[in-house]
Order: sequence, then structure tokens, then C-alpha cells
Amino acid sequence: MKRTIRNGVAVLAVISLGLTAAACGGDDDATGDADEPAAASDEPAGEPEESADESSGSVDESADDSAGGEPGDEPEATDGEDPASSGLDPDAIFRFGDTLPITTLDPHKATGAGYNVWLFPVYDRLVHVGPDGTTQPGLATDWQFSDDGLTLTMSLREGVTFHDGTPFDAEAVKANIERGQTLETSAVSADLSIFTSVEVVDPLTVALTLAAPNSTAPLVLSERAGAIASPAAFDTLDLQPVGAGMFTVTAFEPSVSATFARYDGYWDPDVVQVAGMEFTTIADSLQRANALKSGELDATLLDAPQVSDAQSAGLNVDSASNYLFFHLQMNRTRAGLDDVRVRQALNYAIDREALAEGLFFGLADPAYQPYPAGSPGYVQAMDAVYSYDPDRAMELLAEAGQEDLTFEIVTLNIPSYVQLAEAVQGQLAAVGVTAEIVETTNVSQTFYVDATGDTTVIQWTGRPDPAITAQQLYTDGGFSNPGRHSTPEVMAAYNEVVAATDDAARAAADQKLTTALVEQAMDVPLYFPFANLAYTDQVVGFQNWVTGKMEFRGVGMTE
Repeated sequence: MKRTIRNGVAVLAVISLGLTAAACGGDDDATGDADEPAAASDEPAGEPEESADESSGSVDESADDSAGGEPGDEPEATDGEDPASSGLDPDAIFRFGDTLPITTLDPHKATGAGYNVWLFPVYDRLVHVGPDGTTQPGLATDWQFSDDGLTLTMSLREGVTFHDGTPFDAEAVKANIERGQTLETSAVSADLSIFTSVEVVDPLTVALTLAAPNSTAPLVLSERAGAIASPAAFDTLDLQPVGAGMFTVTAFEPSVSATFARYDGYWDPDVVQVAGMEFTTIADSLQRANALKSGELDATLLDAPQVSDAQSAGLNVDSASNYLFFHLQMNRTRAGLDDVRVRQALNYAIDREALAEGLFFGLADPAYQPYPAGSPGYVQAMDAVYSYDPDRAMELLAEAGQEDLTFEIVTLNIPSYVQLAEAVQGQLAAVGVTAEIVETTNVSQTFYVDATGDTTVIQWTGRPDPAITAQQLYTDGGFSNPGRHSTPEVMAAYNEVVAATDDAARAAADQKLTTALVEQAMDVPLYFPFANLAYTDQVVGFQNWVTGKMEFRGVGMTE
């Protein structure tokens, strides 16, 4: 049994229109059995090592020597050896317990980043992001912007086939991006709206035209928007996904489970170390912990209250901070919430330290902005803007004529979410705000798609570029912004970020954007919870990702 606590998050440096470099030292393991986690640093972890050609604005597959020229981190235990010779069982089935009900395996329809955990083993993306946040080649081996920043040209990986035998090529990329842009039920259309057209230059080259220079474009394509499915299977992806990833799906029961089988034709076979995987949705953390202890699961995610018990049972627990945060998200078009003074009052009303300590036993950091210390978007001064001050909250509510403010909080009908909603409800009641809790089985559908409810308490899984988070949540075109509300200050700062063409300009723009988000009270961040990965001694290569979304590359099982 071991306990690993990591408090730092990787530093992502945006280089030449959105190309990122590897972090140095920001995500190192600090193993031990300390009773309390050390405080996260207020300063970035250090200057990143460049993995991109800054002068040409391109990323080359050979840039990341540690990955052997290919995406993905090789698990330390295998050292690149054949699974059998390294003590791994090539016929093993890895059983994972997840937290959220997954209703579709269509990457264009999936309404939340929590789906990524189930989607990414099946679908490769054009761009990969490593566990430490490093940008890596995926189905695109390299890419570069034109001098005017309006064309992103990507070279594609040769010899790749989809699970149904269809060849992967530039036509498949074009078909996927256009489907994601135009599908009536698309959840990635806002992400892909930055592209105005996709041109097939040749079978292994695509040129994407941008509406305006946008430094986030490559990392947009590392998310669901860049997941590539077989065009021949577009009509069946909900239940029968066909990608070019590490695993095929042999069975899927929505909101319950999925069974994966190794795809022997995967282009990077060294990262596929098991014969298959079984994913099961278990909403309650105590049930997941019990399933792990009883041998029904090999690995799972745990809420903070179960961490100590899991350690006592001899299980391994890796607790690490990442870009994921919980927030009281507002539909800012609703009455009262459209007033910045009310939104500021709600920020003053929340005792974030009490929430982090009371609900997470110290395995979380209070959040006063949407980016943690160490992230490119982090601005230290913004942590001091909304210190807990219920008197100031009541003053602002009175100024806005909202002393009797009432609104709904939509939350998942999962015990930990309901507990959080009740804690927020109690703190708001102390300043005269009445919050009515509404439980649902799918917050993404209810709050984002149906625009039902005034607010929600929900987690936002990390994005590799802070501007992608800002676009989704706070701009007037964000999918995860149910009222499509923004402010002139936020839009101006966001546009400056995506137009930045060098490191210094981008860093300054990131700081300006975060400042606008906090001053305009676009959100009520609550805390950055540590991701607590629990697993048995048989599991190898299971690790936290700084984005908060695991990809299971290199996960294996000993005999």
C-alpha cells in the first residue's frame, strides 16, 4: 500500500499560437505518508522545456524524446518491455469504477468532459495531451500555422485504420469536423466554430481555415472536438462506437457499464497493456470503495471521506491536484443573477475554506478563480478579491434590491453532490438568499442543453488551455454557458488571448482575462478537489492526469 499526494499542477506555456510545452517539475511525485497535504505553491512551478519549434510555429513528432516520438507516457514499471517479460499479464481485464452515468459514446453528442474517460480509449484525437499537460502528437503527427495565423495545417499519421477497417485519412478528418459543426445535437459545435472550412490537401494533410487567429486551436482538437470516428459508422456511434483508439467497445449499457477489447491494429501497441477493460458506473463513493476492497474492481475514484479507509485496507491511493474545480455556476441571464453586484455578493457569501476542510478533509484547495496556482491563467491577486465576508454580501444584495433573492440549484442526485448543494444552500441562507435544490440524473443535459434551473453545483473538468475553459463557460458562444451571457470586458480579454502570437503577449492576455472573470463575478468557484485514485497492487501505470481526465494509456495488470 502507498499513499501519494501531489499538490502542484503542471505549467502549460502557450507557444506560438497555441503550441504547448512540457512542464518541468510541476507534476512530480512527492510520495510519503504525511497526515496533511502540503500547501500548493502560489507561484508557477518553473519555466517549461520547449517541445515545439517556436520560430516556425509547428510541433514535430520528434520533439518529445521522452515519449519515443509518439504520444502517450510509457508506464515506468514496464520500461517499454513486452508485457509478459515485464511481469504484466497480457490477457488481464482491467475493471474500473467511474462516477458518472454515460448515456452516449458519440464524441460529438457527449455533453460533458466527464465522458472523455469512456470515449478516449475508443477514439484517438488529432492532438494528444500527456498526463503532465504536455502537448503530444496524436492522429496528427505535426502541425503549423500560416504566417497570418488563419490556416492550421496538420500532417496526419500514415497507416492508421478504424476498428471497422476503414482507412484513416484527411477525408475522415474533414467529415468529422464538419459533422461536429453541423450535427443538430452536437455538443462540440461551439468549439469547432473557430474553423470556417476544412480542405483536404492530400490524403495525409488537412488545412483548417480559421475565422480569426486562435491560439487555442490545436488544444481544442485534443478534446472531444478532435476525436475522430469512422465516417462509415456515424449513424451508430451512440451505442456502437467505431474509432481508431486503443480499444473497441464490445458491449455498452447506457448509464451502467461498457466492455472494451484490445484493438490489435492500434498504431501505438506499447501503450495497450491489457486484453480488455470493464467500466462500471457507481455513483456512490462508499459503494465504489467497497467494490474495490471486495475485489469487484481493480481501480476507482474515491471521494475524500473514503481515502483513509482505503489506505487502512492496504489499497494504493494517489491524491493529486489538477485543473478540475467545483463551482456554483450561474445562468447569468436569470433575474437577479444578471446583476454583477448579486454575483459578487454570492462570492462573498461562500466560506470556501470551510467547504474544502469540511467536505474534503484537507484534500482540496479553496478556489477563488477558475484556475489553480501553477496554471497559466492563475492570477495570485485574484485569490484575495472575495474573501469570506457575509456582511459585504448582504450590503451588495441590498444595493441591488435583492434582499429576498430566491433561485434554484440543480445538482446530480449523487450523495456527494447533494451534500455540497446543501452546504452551499446553508451558507447562502446566512445572507438571506433562499436556494431550492433540484436533483437530476444529468446536469449537463438539464442545465446546459435544456437551460433548466438558475444555478448548478457541478464540477468542471480541466482543459489543457485556460482559454478553452473561458470560451466554454464565460463567452457568448460557449456550449457550457446556458444563457450565452458575457460582458464586454470578458469578451475583449478573451479575444486578446486567442489572438496572441507569442509567449509574452499570451501570458499578459491570460492574466487580463482571469482578472475580468473575477471582477465581473462570472462564476462562483468553490474548490479544487484532489483526484483520489485508488487501486490494488496488481495495477501498473494507473495515474492522475493534470486535466483531471484519465486516458488509461499504459495501464496494465500484473499476473
